[in-house]
Amino acid sequence: MKLNNLQILRGISALLVCCFHFAGYINFPHLPLGDILFSKGSIGVNIFFVISGFIMAFTTRKKDFSINTSKEIALFFKRRIIRIVPLYFLLTLAWIILGRSLMTYMHGEGLNRLIHSFLFLPQKNTFPVLYLGWSLNYEMFFYLIFGISLLFFTKRYLFIIIFFIGTYLSGLLIPSDSSYLQMVTSPLNLYFVTGILFALLLNKVAISKKLAVLICITGIISFLLLLFNAIPSGTLITLLIVSLFVFSFLLFDYTFHFKGNRFLVFLGDISYSLYLSHPFVEILFRRFKVDGYLNIPYFILKLIMVVALAALLYHFVEKKITEFLKLKLKA
Repeated sequence: MKLNNLQILRGISALLVCCFHFAGYINFPHLPLGDILFSKGSIGVNIFFVISGFIMAFTTRKKDFSINTSKEIALFFKRRIIRIVPLYFLLTLAWIILGRSLMTYMHGEGLNRLIHSFLFLPQKNTFPVLYLGWSLNYEMFFYLIFGISLLFFTKRYLFIIIFFIGTYLSGLLIPSDSSYLQMVTSPLNLYFVTGILFALLLNKVAISKKLAVLICITGIISFLLLLFNAIPSGTLITLLIVSLFVFSFLLFDYTFHFKGNRFLVFLGDISYSLYLSHPFVEILFRRFKVDGYLNIPYFILKLIMVVALAALLYHFVEKKITEFLKLKLKA
């Protein structure tokens, strides 16, 4: 089954994060347009996490991991590493080189930060070298726990749901100063859980069109209200609204069978490259200054450049490296 609308949502999420980081350019003295539109654009990361949870359950739900268990789990980890690591490592090194800070990361705190970045381990009050890597720390931790859950065969989804809900509750009861334990007990991990639950639900239940229309209208409107600060955003409220928003796009695929616009699907295809590479466009455009409301077309030009760079990276780097490693590692 093709999930074109979920792929479109990937692209939307990546662009939301990008707009969040570029928002300052369209904040004017009497009209903070960037803040009005994109102050909550980082919520795109939360959407990514729900999608990740869904995809992991969607792609493994029919597999019997009681047969060739170790081989299947090793294959799972290989595929996840091939998907995430090569482009992230390459762009982290590019970030260091462009920042002319290679020697900084060869010793002391700089080397420690680089090691933590490459091992996907969080540090207290410190972002990874390529700062967007903080979300990949969560992603890789999720993959680790998901891989372990495969040892539980038919009970794997139950294990992972109990694990993440349990760690979240333990974090509320016993707060920790450890950056790693803060990640382990973070409410952000619950977004993976909702994605898994959606995959299990849609595998068992067909949603009628009437109910789907109601869910989609509620999900999209509530998300827009949240995005534009029209409603309060507590931890569980945001989880509920973001999850409902993702579920709406899933219904576009499962119930309505919308094919989706080809360009928007393409944005989804390049979303990982777009997410990781957009800070490089920011560096380029810092060299040029425009005044006043000219920043609006300037902002749009930056987004066009972001998409163009991501498309190049996807076709000539991400895709080719992925294909090469899949062949070499038999994944």
